[in-house]
Amino acid sequence: MFFKVIRKAKYRFTSLLITSLVLALLVSFGIGGCGPGADDGTKPEVLRLGLIPAEDIEEMVKAFEPARQYLEKELGIPIEVFKATDYTAVIEAMRAKKVDVAYFGPFSYVLAAKRANAQAIVAGGDEDGRLRTYHSSLITHKDSGLKSVDDVKARAGELTISFVDPASTSGHLIPRGHLQSVGINVDEDFKEVVFAGGHDASILAVKARKVDLGAAADIQYQRAVEKGLVDQDEVFVIWKSDPIPRSPVAVRGDLDEALIKKIQQAFLDMSQKAPEAFEQFEGRWEKNESYVAVSDETYEGIRKLAIALGKL
Repeated sequence: MFFKVIRKAKYRFTSLLITSLVLALLVSFGIGGCGPGADDGTKPEVLRLGLIPAEDIEEMVKAFEPARQYLEKELGIPIEVFKATDYTAVIEAMRAKKVDVAYFGPFSYVLAAKRANAQAIVAGGDEDGRLRTYHSSLITHKDSGLKSVDDVKARAGELTISFVDPASTSGHLIPRGHLQSVGINVDEDFKEVVFAGGHDASILAVKARKVDLGAAADIQYQRAVEKGLVDQDEVFVIWKSDPIPRSPVAVRGDLDEALIKKIQQAFLDMSQKAPEAFEQFEGRWEKNESYVAVSDETYEGIRKLAIALGKL
């Protein structure tokens, strides 16, 4: 009986092996619907591109349109724009393979790399091809009496602070890290902590005296000043961070490698091949002068801070 069982098992194993080989041959010849040319998600027929959330997403989509047309022509693939209201929506869309390429902030990229296998490929640079940086800032209004972070620490219990978005780098992670580094427990020491939803919203909340202290990127604060939305004598900066690497464009890491390289090169060439399209989007929104190649390692410092703060 023992030997009969062995022989029977051997027969089943041999049958399974033959079946597997036949199926493999069928697949290799394209029989059964999974052969060459089938869409397995690595070479999408339509490339879906997610834009970083903005105060006026429709204005951003309009500004991006010439760049979208350029990329579509360079890649030879139709491109659809994915509009999101917050960073989490873009991350989840990439995780669900509803977005193939996306603009992220440095911290939202780190989150996307962990949750959605995102892979950074380019970021904003200067005219010499060097990666540009920006800063996080804490702003207040003239009636708050705040002049420094030391003042904030001394009076935290009576102050309201606004951040931008939980996944924002300059609007949350970096200022939170600094405040905690000087002994302020953000979640416990302030009278109230709110998320405004956008950099402009955080700045305007300070102007309207809805909060005493607000976090925002320095480039957004300067833009608000240039637009006349705020006066520097009325709403001013009391702290500015060390340089932060510019926001990356990232792709789904499981895309075809040749396609990833083609997408990266199209972005790198944009400022030369389509300068007006580049200027209308990057020059207007981030004041960049080129795209430069970046990798996941570029944002390792952001990752370490997020881990230290328990945000990753």
